[in-house]
Amino acid sequence: MARPPSILPLAAAIAAGLALGIAAPATAVQTHVLSEVFIRLLGWIMAPLVFCMLADGAAALGRHRDAGRTGVSMVLYFGAMSLLSMLGGLVAGVVLEPGIGMAAAGDGGVALAHHGALAPHVLPDWMAWLPALQPNNLAVLALALPFGLAAGLRPGTRLLGWIGAARGALLAATRIVLWLAPAAAFGAMASAVGRSGLVSLLPLLRFVVAINLASVVFVFLVYGGVARLLRLPFGRFLVFLRNELALVASTGATLAALAPLSERLARLGCPRRLVDVVLPFSYSLNLSGTYLYIAMALVFLAEASDVHLGWHELALMFGVGLLSSKGAAGVAGSALATLVATAALLHVASADTVALLVAIDRTMKCRLLTNVIGHGLACVVLAARDGSLDREALGRELGTDQGVFDRS
Repeated sequence: MARPPSILPLAAAIAAGLALGIAAPATAVQTHVLSEVFIRLLGWIMAPLVFCMLADGAAALGRHRDAGRTGVSMVLYFGAMSLLSMLGGLVAGVVLEPGIGMAAAGDGGVALAHHGALAPHVLPDWMAWLPALQPNNLAVLALALPFGLAAGLRPGTRLLGWIGAARGALLAATRIVLWLAPAAAFGAMASAVGRSGLVSLLPLLRFVVAINLASVVFVFLVYGGVARLLRLPFGRFLVFLRNELALVASTGATLAALAPLSERLARLGCPRRLVDVVLPFSYSLNLSGTYLYIAMALVFLAEASDVHLGWHELALMFGVGLLSSKGAAGVAGSALATLVATAALLHVASADTVALLVAIDRTMKCRLLTNVIGHGLACVVLAARDGSLDREALGRELGTDQGVFDRS
C-alpha cells in the first residue's frame, strides 16, 4: 500500500523551510530544486500508473452490465460540480471584491509581478537527465479506456495480468517517491519565502484570504450538501483523508495523493473496479477547486484593472472560463497557464496585472485541497449510486454505525 508520510514530518519540514527563507533568502531560493525534482518524478510515474489503473478498471467495469449507467452518472456529476464551482467563483469574486482598490498600488504591484514572473522554476543542468514529463491525463484517458474495454472482452488474455503487475510495481515506486515529500515541502516553502519574502506578499493577501474563504464555503456548502443528501458524515470523511490532504498541501502536487487516495477509498468500501475508473477521470474532469480559482481570479484581475463588470461580462466569463478550464486537466501548473490564456482572451486585464498572480500561485493550496476532497467524494457518491459501496466498511473506517447511506 502506498502510504503518504505522516503529518508531523511534513509540518517540521514546512517550519524549517519557513525559517530558512527568512534567515537566508539567497540560499533558500536555491532549494526550489527539491520540489521540482519531486514533481518531475511524480509526473514520470503517474502517467503509466493512470493508464494501468484506468485500463484495469475499465476491463473489470466493462464486464458488468451497469458500466453504461456508471459512465453517465459520472459525466453528469462532474458536469454539475464544474458548473457550481465556476458559478461559485464568480459570485464570491463579486461579493468579496478582492481586487477593488488594488490598481492604486501602481508600480509596487507591477514590480512584485515581475519579481514573481522572473523567478526560476527550472532544474539545473546536471539534472537535465530527469524526464520532463508533463502528461496530459486527457490523452492518457483517451488511450487507456478503449484499451481496457477491449482487453475486458477477452478475460483470459495475459494482457490483463501484465497490466495488474505493472500497476503494482508503479504503486511501489510511488511509495518510494512519497518518502521524499518532506524534502519537497521544505524546498517549496523555503524558496517561496526566500524569493518573495513575507512583506512583499501583503498586497495580495486580500485575494489569498478571499479565495481560501470561498473554497471553504464551497467545500462545506456544496460537498457537504452532497454528503448530507447521502447521510455521509462529512466531517469524519475529511478527517479520514487528513494524511492525503496534508501531503498535497505541503508538496503542492495533487498527483502525490493519487496512489494513496486510491488505496484509502478501497478501504472505505469503494470497489476497486470503480475507483480505478472514476479516480483518473476525476483527476482530469472534476477539478472544482481549480475552476473556482480560475473564476474568482478573473474577477480579481478585472477589479484590479478597474474594469467594470456587468452581467454580460460575468456571463461571458462564465462561458469562456468553463470551456477553457478544461485545459487545466492533468498538467502541473496548467491552472495558471489557463488563467493567463483566458484573461488574455477576455481582455479583462493587462499582462502586468495578470503576472501579479504568478508570485503567489504556489500558495494557492486551497484549490488543490478542494480538488482532492472532490475526487474522494466522487468515488463514494458514484459507488453509492450504483449500489456497490460496502457500507459496513465505510461505517467501520469512519467510526460510525449510524446507518450511513441508509435510504429509508
